Formats: sequence, C-alpha cells, structure tokens
Amino acid sequence: MTVLPIYYVNAFSSQPFSGNPAAVVLLEEWLPDDTLITLASEINLPETAFLVGDHIRWFTPKIEVPLCGHATLATAFVLKTIKQSPDDLFKFQSLSGELTVSSQGSLFTLNFPAIPATLNNNIKSVLEEKLALQIDEIWQAHDRYVCFLSDPETVINYQPDFSQIAQLPLPGVIITAKGHSPFDFISRFFAPVKGVNEDPVTGTSHCVLAPIWGNKLNKKQLQARQVSKRGGNIDCALKNNRVLLTGEAVLFLTGEITF
Repeated sequence: MTVLPIYYVNAFSSQPFSGNPAAVVLLEEWLPDDTLITLASEINLPETAFLVGDHIRWFTPKIEVPLCGHATLATAFVLKTIKQSPDDLFKFQSLSGELTVSSQGSLFTLNFPAIPATLNNNIKSVLEEKLALQIDEIWQAHDRYVCFLSDPETVINYQPDFSQIAQLPLPGVIITAKGHSPFDFISRFFAPVKGVNEDPVTGTSHCVLAPIWGNKLNKKQLQARQVSKRGGNIDCALKNNRVLLTGEAVLFLTGEITF
C-alpha cells in the first residue's frame, strides 16, 4: 500500500471557499505518469501539483500542463507554512524552466515567463459565433484566445456554452475587460478540453494578459481580478520578459492518499 501526504490549498485568496483550489502532493520519487494522471483525475481539482525535491509537475484531471501559476503558489505555501521552511525564495524546476516563488509575510510572488500573444482579428467572426459575444479585439497565444470586451459587466455575467468552446481550434479562451477601481482589468478563463470548464483564478492567463493590458494602460504594475464564481486577486508586475504574480493562499485541508 502507498501512502502520500496531500494538501488542499486555495490560492490567490486569503479566505476559505474562494480563490483557486489546488492539491499539492509531496513525493519521495516519481510515480509512473499514468499513476499521476489517475491521481489527479481522482482528486479532481483544477490542478494537482506533484513535487519531488525541487522538480514540480502539474496535472489537470485530464492532462499534464507545462505551466501552472496557482498550484505553484500553493506548493510554495505548503513548504513555507506547513513544512516550516526557513527559506523565503523557492526555486522549482519545471517543463517551463526554472521558476521562483518568493514569500514575504502572507504574500507569495511567482516569477513567471511572459507568454507572447499576437493580435488576430481574422478569427473574430468564428469566436463571436461560438461564444455568442460581441468582441472588440482578439489576441492569440499558443494555447488560448484572449477576447477583449467593452463592458466589464458582460465578463462578469457571461454564461458560457462549454460544448461550443470545446469546438474551437485552441483549448483555452480568456474574456477580459477594464475593471472597476481598484482593479485595472478583470477576466475569466475557460478550458473544457483540458478538463477545467472554468478555472477560478489562472496564473498563466495573467502571463498573457498583463503584458497586453500593461501596454494598453501604459502601466508596469496592474491590479487584476478573475471574476469567476470563487474569484481571486492577482497583483501583476512587468519586468523585462517576466511577469511577477503576487497573491495569498489559505489551507483548506490536509490528508493522506492511500492506494
């Protein structure tokens, strides 16, 4: 019988029942990939982070992903607050290279690569039909569309048809608009093909969004809120080709996996 410690953390929030839930599983050595996918599917949170030493991997209930913000924050939170690490800087090796998370009090800052995106209004009619939205502007990153809307209330109240979103060529869709004070912008993120219909708070989306909004608003520091049902806040800072994402986290439960 195998027994593994598991921690359930809500990231990008300081309150229970909000933010983005992530599972953090600490391993002595790597298990087979199909076992990791099976465990992530059974846990059934938006992301499960597995850690061996300083090597981190992330899985949705369906697939492994190359980069995940909230589960990385959750992992640093577990190491700092649960495992009582004396470190204030955590370095993780990942499919996206070396990632660092610094801690200061209750705040954790992810140092992530900016994800490039290009303007692509050629697909506007397709997305407007599939999403049933009027879109001002569309940008395209490697695995998601970024749809800029004129009204923040449209982003907040939007009722997605996940079967339609799943038919799009890319697996992810962000909808975004300028925010009400104190937030510079708001967003939501949908990725049903990846096994996450709506992700509550998405670090990687802000690696796409922050550079675009920073250019639009002529700002290097931006306050963002992801307006999913659970919701969460991310402070974004642009530094060269990196995005610094700062937020809090709160522990929901601890336990053991046995199989």
